[in-house]
Amino acid sequence: MKLDLCPRVRNLPPFAVVEQVFARPRVPDVRAAVFQKMHKIFPDSAALVDKIVGLTMPSRGIRDIQTVVRSAVEFLKPRCKEVRVLTAMGTHGGGTADGELEMAGSRGVTEASVGARVCSRMETRHIATVDGVEVHVSEDALACDLVVLVNRIKDHTDIDWPIPLPAGRYGLESGFAKILALGLSKMQAIEMHKHIPGIGLGAAIETSARRTIGGTELKIAGGLGIVENAFDETAEIIGAPVETVDHFFATEAAALERSRALMPSLPVMDLDLLYCAYLGKDKSGQGMHTKTIGRSPYGYIQGQAWKPSMPRIHTIIGGRLTEGSHGNAIGVGLCQFITRRFDEAVDWERTAVNCLSALTPNQAMRPIVCENDRDALELALAVCPSSATGVRAALILSTLEMTRLLLTPAAMDDIACTVDALVVAEPAPLHFDAEGHLELDHYWSENAS
Repeated sequence: MKLDLCPRVRNLPPFAVVEQVFARPRVPDVRAAVFQKMHKIFPDSAALVDKIVGLTMPSRGIRDIQTVVRSAVEFLKPRCKEVRVLTAMGTHGGGTADGELEMAGSRGVTEASVGARVCSRMETRHIATVDGVEVHVSEDALACDLVVLVNRIKDHTDIDWPIPLPAGRYGLESGFAKILALGLSKMQAIEMHKHIPGIGLGAAIETSARRTIGGTELKIAGGLGIVENAFDETAEIIGAPVETVDHFFATEAAALERSRALMPSLPVMDLDLLYCAYLGKDKSGQGMHTKTIGRSPYGYIQGQAWKPSMPRIHTIIGGRLTEGSHGNAIGVGLCQFITRRFDEAVDWERTAVNCLSALTPNQAMRPIVCENDRDALELALAVCPSSATGVRAALILSTLEMTRLLLTPAAMDDIACTVDALVVAEPAPLHFDAEGHLELDHYWSENAS
């Protein structure tokens, strides 16, 4: 794309390196914590004798997912007939069994690494329709005697609950209910998204999960949940047996609140420009966390926040698509500009499958493609607003990793008084390599100053 005649800002503003201080609770021994929580789900091992037990495997990039799954397998193997790992990825594996196996393998979960067969068939069964919500379940899951729902518990990029919550709802987002209703429904996950304009995705998920847990077709023994801190580390392992559906949902809802309190966030609420070095499915379900950047996955008005409590960002640049995305660039439509290296890494067919199944076709829209990071910054700065004190711009590694970020002086002036942040390097010109890309290691490597 020839952009030589387009307006651009040749003199880029200086950026300071800022570090935010977030709470950092950590599980010291993940394996021991998993064993403890599995004992809570199965206090009497007699319930496991001669049983085939399934463990769900999510698609997200969860740091300790291999350790969690392997430890759960290790706990179950001596007590049951067989353990199976059930890929539960909705449409994130490209809609194929091989795609889900590939995704699981990229997360470190294979038969060799966890000690159990990984099952990824895409066939599902329609077990009920409740209040217009179709309930579909994986045949691999139905072939098990018991299933433990393994997933990370956190905010979901696509779920928008009304305030106050409707009667009988728990406000669940990404967690046990979601991996059951969406993950184990495979390509039929689109049926949940069809309810977004009506009761909403969250309510559809709770309706589906409630029916499956309360039904006779599939026995859900409980949930093994992971809560992560702002450093992408395991802060808590949750073990929730299914006593009643409401008690199970309430346990997840409480964990979700604890997760929200630990999420990383931007230190400023009003930005003219955001550069995000990495977008990807292993960073967030929409490449960038929509509630972190204040843009709805279903469409947004540039420069307006999705919700009053969220940041307002005018222009966004995407620098790279992560390898862990396997070409799925859902969320690329949240950007105005991307680099050529980003564009060349995109599998547009896989991206379309995920975007269409999530009813967010706009998230597959292709932004303006720039040669490199410098080119993208020069063009973006020419078309985004700025305040009287200069452009309010931020550079982040990803929306999952915002402990360290770069801010212009004008953005630094707007850091909220409630934010605990420290300037570790005064404003200075940006460092680029010979190809015009930001030298990320200069700012984000272990040895960066």
